[in-house]
Amino acid sequence: LLENENFGEAAAEYERTAYEYTEHEQASAAGYAAIFAHREHLKVATESALPAVRQRTVESSLRFADTFPEHEQAAVVLGAAADDLYEMNDLDRAIAAAQTLVDRYPDAETNLIRSAWAVIAHSSIDLAEYPAAEHAYSNVLALTAEDDESRADIVDGLAASIYKQGEQANSLEDYRTAANHFLRIKELAPTSSIRTAAEYDAAAALMKLQDWEFASNVLEEFRTSHPEHELQSEATKQLAFIYREVGQIERSAIEHERIAAEATDPVFCRGALLTAGELYVEARVVADAIRVFERYVNEYPRPLDLAMETRTRLAEIFKSERDYERHHAELDAIVAADRDAGADRTDRSRYLAARAALVLAERKFEHFAGIQLVQPFEDSLALKQQSMDQALAVFEELVQYEVAEVTAAATFYIAEIYFDFSAALLDSERPAGLSDVEKVDYEMVIEEEAFPFEERAI
Repeated sequence: LLENENFGEAAAEYERTAYEYTEHEQASAAGYAAIFAHREHLKVATESALPAVRQRTVESSLRFADTFPEHEQAAVVLGAAADDLYEMNDLDRAIAAAQTLVDRYPDAETNLIRSAWAVIAHSSIDLAEYPAAEHAYSNVLALTAEDDESRADIVDGLAASIYKQGEQANSLEDYRTAANHFLRIKELAPTSSIRTAAEYDAAAALMKLQDWEFASNVLEEFRTSHPEHELQSEATKQLAFIYREVGQIERSAIEHERIAAEATDPVFCRGALLTAGELYVEARVVADAIRVFERYVNEYPRPLDLAMETRTRLAEIFKSERDYERHHAELDAIVAADRDAGADRTDRSRYLAARAALVLAERKFEHFAGIQLVQPFEDSLALKQQSMDQALAVFEELVQYEVAEVTAAATFYIAEIYFDFSAALLDSERPAGLSDVEKVDYEMVIEEEAFPFEERAI
């Protein structure tokens, strides 16, 4: 039958010879010949018949290995059966066959043992039996040469089996165990393609535990070890968050600056810069806060409102630092930015500009109020009037912003200007050498000049 290429019938007759007679010398040879016949049948079977032929091949192989375990080809036959069962997706039986090979034939050829462990590893991971898969992959790796082309895939398999254990622990909210699993990948499968993701996930698990110190150490090492990885920016964000949580405000600010530098989205970059600036303020690192805010307004003059808010923040910082020259310069910049904004002008920008202009106008008032009317009277009076005109002009311009509180302030200061001018006239230095009569006349003239200004003030 075999020579006539009737492989299926030949296999059946060989199996009868091997297993249905009482024990005889040719039994094991017949059993092995049956497997040979089945294998030959596999080569010529039609596509529709192939599954059944493969099933019979596997059953014959397993029967042979169990009946004739001492046969010199038993280990090879059992290994082939395990491979077939894995390809047939009969994973439990594939594991059983491969495990039998490993346990029964520990001195078999290395490649055969390695292949058996591979079947166990692949089948276990497909069955979500991840600790078993890890054990099997470890054995495969130990039997794989350093220069073997398949080594990288085995390392990835080992890493995946560990990573899955971490994912399972995560799903159970056992974050400490999850982190430990993820970090084991660096030790056991350092060249794995998923090592970087595992380290990042370890940090994420540690953050859920609020183990900030451990998490920050993992993330710092992640950034150092994987400078080009796509998760670099995410690691920086997490570090920024951690440092803020533990009160390391300046370090958090530094990380936010780094976020801004790495960001490709302008919106995200703007937000990171502003956060960095505020954190520097909180940490009282004023010079860096100023540097970051100035960088922001220079690089992002639009959206206008955000730029104006940032300039206002800068002006507040300069004022708190008593750097009045830069404070006033920033206020000038706020007024100019709103004035030149055109269609970009908003209610908010107008409000901020009005507030800035009010502060600048108050300086005009202070200058005006500081001028005393002294002799020679005509000279000081001319200077006082000129300053009054300038002050009135800037306060009248404030009304055009149509901001209620600024309009109210401007109106008040205009009244104060008139009242101050009236009082300055009354308190002015009198000429020397006047007679009593001239003094009376002079007082009457001064009062007549001062009274209208007091009325306007009222």
